[in-house]
Amino acid sequence: MTDAGPTSVGFAPAPDVRRGVVVGYRCATCATEVPIETTHPWRCPAAPPGDAHHVLHPVIGGPDPEVIDDPNPFVAYGRSLAWWAFARAHGMTEARCIELTRQVGAGFRVTPTAAHPALSQKLGADVWVKDETGNVGGSHKARHLVGILLHLRAAEELGLADGARRPLAIASCGNAAIAASTLAQAAGWPIQVYVPETASPAVLRTLAELGARVHPCVRTPGVPGDPAVTAFRAAVAEGAIPFSVQGPENGLCLDGGRTIGWELADQLPAPARIVIQVGGGAFAACMGWGLGPTYRLDCAQTEGGAPLDRACRLADGVPVEQLGARWSDFMTPWDAPDSLADGILDDETYDWQADIAVIRTSKGRPIVVAEEQVRQAYELVDSLGLAVSPTGTAGLAALLPGSGPGTGVAPGERVAVVFSGVRR
Repeated sequence: MTDAGPTSVGFAPAPDVRRGVVVGYRCATCATEVPIETTHPWRCPAAPPGDAHHVLHPVIGGPDPEVIDDPNPFVAYGRSLAWWAFARAHGMTEARCIELTRQVGAGFRVTPTAAHPALSQKLGADVWVKDETGNVGGSHKARHLVGILLHLRAAEELGLADGARRPLAIASCGNAAIAASTLAQAAGWPIQVYVPETASPAVLRTLAELGARVHPCVRTPGVPGDPAVTAFRAAVAEGAIPFSVQGPENGLCLDGGRTIGWELADQLPAPARIVIQVGGGAFAACMGWGLGPTYRLDCAQTEGGAPLDRACRLADGVPVEQLGARWSDFMTPWDAPDSLADGILDDETYDWQADIAVIRTSKGRPIVVAEEQVRQAYELVDSLGLAVSPTGTAGLAALLPGSGPGTGVAPGERVAVVFSGVRR
């Protein structure tokens, strides 16, 4: 491969660089650049206080570095990750990067992807499934978070941390909170978790077992936005570390998540269509960046909460680099989101700019799934003996007939979904 030169993956992935090396960050809203050597590069430094409409995207330089022969994807693809480039820029040896990854990222393995005969027969297509339910924390969420934790640990070891450990903080109703608390417990790092008052008892029990300090947040009628996110932002303003799976809160979550796309591209023959369930949007962004434009990416939300679909329609024809300056014109909180797939009921699709970019680049589309199909997909997977949550099967729901435009499959087409979120 030739060196395509640095490119922000959020705007236009270089066609001949799938992984490359992170050489810095660029704000997708105001184009402010942040050097890779920066300690704790969580948010755009040019964002005014309280402005969550800025997000740092990785800037990639090619060519792709050699993959390390290791079953842990954070070791195997480590040379392409931002925290690794940060540590190396400050003098950490590659051997120590590998050792630290095995300590902090213990338990990660390349997750399986395979054609699924039962689903293929049911739908009349070549259906493939990538199963993330056996990943750390039972979903893909820990992929987004472990890179943040690796950056924190590297900064400590390199003498760049600013004093005693401040608590981690996250806003989540389920899988992300569990993933964050699993990693925090293993690292011995205190964590505060902000959840909606409707969080399930099973999730709350799991968080308590993991030692998280949980803060239930009550929704106020007539007040838009997620109250858990509001409380989380207040905690960060008071000094907590944003241990978030939302790019505008911590851009480093958009780095490690790319490993799932790199894995899938190595496992799934192209061409293929990938359908990803979308809540806050980081999953789809990272999947699209990791796969590159060879694979079509469709983004599925439920009819009970579809802010990305609405934004795509409102922003049709607007160049991607202009979206951030008009954030409030296109991405606004969804009024009272509701679905059986409650893990994707984010009031806003926080990483919508990157999602629109990968949808357009891959010639994909947003899909709105009827609630009946959400239920049918969950029941279908359950009947096959697989312990996947309704959130984890929401991408499959878009392949079932009867939902609306973009749903269903063409006879014989190769299509892949990701089961992410074990049933608890």
